[in-house]
Amino acid sequence: MNMEGPHASPLRLLVAAACIVVVIAGIKAAASILSPLLLALLLAQSIRPFPDWLTRKRFPAGLSVLVTLLIVLVGGLAVASWLGVSIAQLIDRLPTYQSALTSLQEKMFAFLVARGVNPSKLQSLEMFSPGRMVDLAGQLLGTVGQILSNALLIIFLVAVLLFEFAGTQGKSAKSRDRIGKILDRFQDANKDVRRYIAITAGVGLIETVAVVILLALLRVDFPFTWGVLFFFLNFIPVFGFLIALVPPAVLGLLKSGWKIGLVVVLGYLIFVFVGDNIVKPKFMKKGLDISILMIILSLIFWGWVLGSVGAILAIPLTLTAKNLLLQYYERASHDRG
Repeated sequence: MNMEGPHASPLRLLVAAACIVVVIAGIKAAASILSPLLLALLLAQSIRPFPDWLTRKRFPAGLSVLVTLLIVLVGGLAVASWLGVSIAQLIDRLPTYQSALTSLQEKMFAFLVARGVNPSKLQSLEMFSPGRMVDLAGQLLGTVGQILSNALLIIFLVAVLLFEFAGTQGKSAKSRDRIGKILDRFQDANKDVRRYIAITAGVGLIETVAVVILLALLRVDFPFTWGVLFFFLNFIPVFGFLIALVPPAVLGLLKSGWKIGLVVVLGYLIFVFVGDNIVKPKFMKKGLDISILMIILSLIFWGWVLGSVGAILAIPLTLTAKNLLLQYYERASHDRG
């Protein structure tokens, strides 16, 4: 195929598009393997500032990495074990929650009937039937359980990645071979991602502590579980906290009434508003240059390619791809100039 004639540009565009389609198809086919690997990379990038902080506090570099690895292994296994037990207990309590939902539905129907409204004619209420909602909750818990089944692999990968990051810092700076240059380019493209992950993880951890304390004070079931869920869903912009809000708000409503449910909702809204509009802007001095439309498209695309984990990884993957493309066009423009 002649790529140098007058039709070279359209042909190159078609070939590039075909290559992108093949790559995306390969990623989607290997999603079950790539998802835990990419999630481990996200967690490793979140934890990476900790050994750097220890080094700045005059800890030896090797000791900083070893302390971080120990915390990751012990803490990760403890969190995974706790979540596994909590999810099992949640699944056992689903019939109890279904009974409470049924009672709440009956009260709502009685309220509507007293005001002359026939609930049977409201088709929209069928999707909120207790049985359907409990089935949906069971499916979601099953999805979380599948992710937890890879917890040991993810924790091991995080430890390996942290060790590799520590060794790569000095190696990429000194190396002049092809691999060193590739590492340098990837590190440059990954600067925005590291900053986004570090700030999101730090602010999310503070918000998570506040959420756990609030839920514990309100005596909502499984506060630690909902706190961990909030931390991970915090990486999904715009929609993440809404998904994390629903389970504890519903449990608060079922167990203690609408006032507790309302307090949970207001508490989440206040924490997220303070974190996203007051705390994060102080650290993100330079914007990440990604629009709301791009965020939504990223969530849809990576969720389709990688499944539920893709929504958490959407922004980091999009930022990395964008920066790599900018590097490529800058090099191409420099070569032509």
